[in-house]
Amino acid sequence: MPQFSRITIIEAIGSLESLTHAKLDRFLLKFKLEEVAHRELGSKIYRLNALINYLIDNPDEKGPFGANLTFEIIEDVLEHRPSYFASGQSDRTIEERLPILVNSLKHDGYVIKNGRLKTMLPESIQFVEEENELDSLFDKFGFTTTKGHLDQAISAHTRGDWASSNAQLRSFMESLFDSIADELVGGKTTLPQPGHPRRELLAKLNPPFLLPTLNEWEIGGKGGFLQGLWRRLHPQGSHPGLSDEEDSTFRLHLVILTASYYLKRLDNRKGDP
Repeated sequence: MPQFSRITIIEAIGSLESLTHAKLDRFLLKFKLEEVAHRELGSKIYRLNALINYLIDNPDEKGPFGANLTFEIIEDVLEHRPSYFASGQSDRTIEERLPILVNSLKHDGYVIKNGRLKTMLPESIQFVEEENELDSLFDKFGFTTTKGHLDQAISAHTRGDWASSNAQLRSFMESLFDSIADELVGGKTTLPQPGHPRRELLAKLNPPFLLPTLNEWEIGGKGGFLQGLWRRLHPQGSHPGLSDEEDSTFRLHLVILTASYYLKRLDNRKGDP
């Protein structure tokens, strides 16, 4: 069960490029990885690429201290890389020096507190696992455009472009439910216009896809869960007390969990005889 995305792993290991071969050897010995990225591979880039591939291919491996190996390595990068962080430097300094890594960690559900990784949400919520399952379902149903919007939202969030990420998340959710409606009834009847009319259609199907009994959609009204979600993704005015970063990260997590839930429902429904 992967805890960290590819971008997080690539950025964390990439920060080790400043190490000498001797210090890289010591780092690898600490984590019992000397055979994974041995000197015979040649340059540091080749050695670090080998380490990246190993961590991506072995997401569940334990580290020498009993935690997840990638988790332990990232914490070591944050705590002990003197070429990046002098003694006493703050978490803000880390964010300034490694912004892509920090933003990618937030996307994965982690923040940095006093140089250590802390989960933002309950550990039972694994965003990387949810994303991997989403990718499989996008491919299964051919939701290429929908997947593209989410990929662009994640990319924008990783580089700290909060406004672009928020806009792509809105486009993603619109495309997701438009595509679900097309998958369920396309070719059987004339589809209404994209957007709200198609979500209303999903609540009127027999049986409904969006369940009024669970307050997921209020037919003809505005009180359902998804209607509230749409208002949250299309707010008017500012949000006093909330930074753009916090708000964008919240939206990203909320959208990934919601999309995963409804795509799994679609998969189950299409699997019915």
